[in-house]
Amino acid sequence: MPSSTTTVDSNRQRLSDYPQWLQVWQRAREGEYETVILSASDDMLSVVLMHRQTGAVYSLDWSRSFQQKPLGPPPSALGILETLSAEHELARQWPRWGWRSGRRPPVRGKGLFIYPLGPVRADVAESLLYQLTVMGDDIVHVQLENGFKRRHIRELAVSRTVSSAYSLVSVFTTTSNVHHSLAMAQAVEDAWEVDIGPGAAVTRTLVAELERAASHLGDLAAIAVSTGLTVAQMEFLHLKETILRINDQLFGHRYSRHTVIPGGINTELWPRQADLVQIRQIVTNVLTEVATIARDLENTTSFLDRLHGAGTVPAQAVAAIRPVGPVGRAAGLAMDVRQVHPYADYPHHNLHIPVLSSGDSYARFRIRVAELTVSLKLIHEILRNWDRDAIRVQSDKLTRFDESRPRRRTGIGLVEAPRGLLAYQIHFSPDTGRIAQLHVATPSQRNWAVYPVTMANGNILQDFPIVDASFSLSVAGWDG
Repeated sequence: MPSSTTTVDSNRQRLSDYPQWLQVWQRAREGEYETVILSASDDMLSVVLMHRQTGAVYSLDWSRSFQQKPLGPPPSALGILETLSAEHELARQWPRWGWRSGRRPPVRGKGLFIYPLGPVRADVAESLLYQLTVMGDDIVHVQLENGFKRRHIRELAVSRTVSSAYSLVSVFTTTSNVHHSLAMAQAVEDAWEVDIGPGAAVTRTLVAELERAASHLGDLAAIAVSTGLTVAQMEFLHLKETILRINDQLFGHRYSRHTVIPGGINTELWPRQADLVQIRQIVTNVLTEVATIARDLENTTSFLDRLHGAGTVPAQAVAAIRPVGPVGRAAGLAMDVRQVHPYADYPHHNLHIPVLSSGDSYARFRIRVAELTVSLKLIHEILRNWDRDAIRVQSDKLTRFDESRPRRRTGIGLVEAPRGLLAYQIHFSPDTGRIAQLHVATPSQRNWAVYPVTMANGNILQDFPIVDASFSLSVAGWDG
């Protein structure tokens, strides 16, 4: 396979034999390639891969123009489980393939009970049905049923212009709206061969890290309250609110919506004035308070006892599914798109991304604290030299690209969202530039596949809220 590239179109292999396509894919993922996204069109089944060291993006396609009979075993039958969610969706769309999109077989036995939870739950929990099979307090099997929040964003984007589809993508997942916008923008810029300026690249990095900081603070608050520590929860939520207010001061929106756009950044919502010196001091204060809260939790026995050993991801699941983001890095997988396939201004920053190996709830807590610290330090560093006024002027003078004339039919965007690898693959009409197909692979889509086997790995019902909080997965990101 080629060793380096930045686009899919320049690095593509097409096969006509389905079993061979599966075997080549399997060898690639067992070697040096990470599976990014599995997609299908009327005449092709395609998987995009990324080299784990060089970040090279590679497309492996199987032409199925004249395929009428069932395909044979799906990727999951060969142990390729990171695309299980996409596989089930494709099986639903193309039933003649013969792929089985079914549930895991139920567990039967004397003394077993199914404990249903959801889809409607208390607080602000998203709609998801958990069916926990228990023997006393022991969780022995978990079945998840999603789809209650499906908004059909991928389908609704078809035939839209880039600008029109952007409004859909920006609300894919509110807590990751910046990264969804950024991934789509990169896919569009890839297809149009558009380069953004250094000021826009720095701003994209800043807004992305602010979103990561807010997301991790919310996750840490959820972990704290899952063990009954409401004071620590409120302290983390107070700091999250502080970050959201910084977003509003800098970009005119608490969640920085519509700041990242294809071709650059949008400054229309930005307030005229922002005290960057004061904001840097606030970031410093947040960094200090995070360290204090984390230290206090590390000295709280009741907190540590509940996290240690709870929700350990089985080694077989790590190998088969390769979870991404904090879940993966807590289980020994040192993959971060900001390092492997750097974008925006990340090539100019030497990030120390922590990795642990125990794979339990405590490791996921530790990873988020460490990543939050890295993000806050990077935010502080960027604000030191960020010329906000100059960037506003540059953005006002920016000439937008012609949306009707893509240079290539396909563009891809890869980012490291707060929950992990987020990929957009967009096919455009060469005549109009409108979207022909939108494929999205979210970190939650992949990581939800790890959840059932982890929950049934020696945990009891009392562990459920802790493990659930430590995963912090998005149902909206799974449903789409």
